[in-house]
Amino acid sequence: MTRKSPPPGTGDQPHRERHPLTVGMARSPIAALAQSPGLLVAALALGVFFAGLDQTFVVTILPDMMPDLGITVDNFGRAAWIVNGYLLGYTVAMPLMGRVADAFGHLRIYAVSTLVFLAGSAMVALAPNLELLAAARAVQAIGGGAIVPISMAIAGSRLPLGRRALAIGLIAALDDASSLLGPLYAAALVEPLGWRGLFWLNIPLQIPWLLAVALLVRRTPALGQHRVDWLGGLLLAAGLACLTIGLTHETDGAGSVWITALWVALALASTAAFVARQRRAPDPLIPVRALRRRVVGSGMALYFIDGAATITLMICIPLMTNVLWGRDPLQGGLNLMKMMVWMPVGGILGGWLAQRLGYRPTAALSFLLLALAYLAMYRWPDSPGSAMLWGTLLIAGLGIGLNDAPILSSVLDNVRAAERATTAALTQMVQTTGMIAGTALLATQGIGRFDQRAAELFRQRGLSASPEEYQAILRATFDEIFLAAALVTFLGAGLALFLARGRPRQPGWSPVVVATGGDEP
Repeated sequence: MTRKSPPPGTGDQPHRERHPLTVGMARSPIAALAQSPGLLVAALALGVFFAGLDQTFVVTILPDMMPDLGITVDNFGRAAWIVNGYLLGYTVAMPLMGRVADAFGHLRIYAVSTLVFLAGSAMVALAPNLELLAAARAVQAIGGGAIVPISMAIAGSRLPLGRRALAIGLIAALDDASSLLGPLYAAALVEPLGWRGLFWLNIPLQIPWLLAVALLVRRTPALGQHRVDWLGGLLLAAGLACLTIGLTHETDGAGSVWITALWVALALASTAAFVARQRRAPDPLIPVRALRRRVVGSGMALYFIDGAATITLMICIPLMTNVLWGRDPLQGGLNLMKMMVWMPVGGILGGWLAQRLGYRPTAALSFLLLALAYLAMYRWPDSPGSAMLWGTLLIAGLGIGLNDAPILSSVLDNVRAAERATTAALTQMVQTTGMIAGTALLATQGIGRFDQRAAELFRQRGLSASPEEYQAILRATFDEIFLAAALVTFLGAGLALFLARGRPRQPGWSPVVVATGGDEP
């Protein structure tokens, strides 16, 4: 019986049932553990989970951090850099460290990234002021931002095709779970440990998974030439830094407006230079050739839609709860949790379904569920009951989580092994870009429509307009948003038909790295 060949051009080698070093030898218990795909995926997923907690837990402890850093309530805007410093480093790290991992070896850079994350955590815990803390958060994020795409690349290179989807789905599920549980984790531990203690706690929580991954992978694959577009990374970092400074700069006069405009102009110039550099660089940070493939390009487009659809739900659910149903902000957060709690479940389920139904049907189902959830929200009564609310948000959460495994697996199966970490990082960037676009559209064409309608109502009725009339136009605005989102996600279900055909094969496990060039000691 002959085996099917792997997708052309990926660098995957035919599967071998047994490692050549174990032929004719009795396997020790340690050797057996080192060949366990389940342990490797668990170690990678838990490393992602504990590193990901830092993305969201800082929001909960801001009130504890501000007095220690000399930030007063009337100067709260400065505290934004506690969050922005991390986001800036995280966004820059994803494509740059992804490319570095492809060039120098996934395990090697995974270890370096984890150590950078831990060093940044210690620097944050020791920071005496906001400026040093923001810089330390950026260092922390450079390491943390690299862990997710490199973990997915390790799973993509070490596991055979038949097991990648479930593994990637599990890693994505733990990444989602960390965002969900981060605020609760911080709220439970900030009183006994203090906010600095939470950052020190990163070290004992992360070290075991680094050691486990090092033991289970054992050797670093040499996947590509040691060339990295450092200039491209510098241009990307400069563009993002200028944009962040411009958007967070306080405008209190004409001079301040011009300063903001200058920072934004510098950001645009750096971005234009980065794009031009990527077109000419022999080893770009963004795999331009891979994006020309239909499977890869459609996967990126789906992740863009996923980002926009996700941020729309995350903004609209609490907003509807507060302004339309008259509930307090806590209830808005609880309603959002009713959706987010199902996202990790959807991630695991997506990996399981992708192995049985294939990439296309699973991804299409994901976007159909999102479209169904948006249509159900469009049909919500003025005050939906608990069962209707839970049912709709369950469908939405499953829909969001379900698409990670089929999209990522389809994309990673169809790029060269030497580009997997870079490509996985790019998918995260595309998803973030979709969130930014979704937020902007909500502000202008979505929620911004309420301002236009309210102004028209006031022009027609003046002060005689009733609160019920304003509520009606607010509801009409939400209905338009949900219908538009349902249409876009329905189109996403059609776009899913351009992913890789069929489902992954089901070969047994092999510890041999599935990559061009073999292993290096």
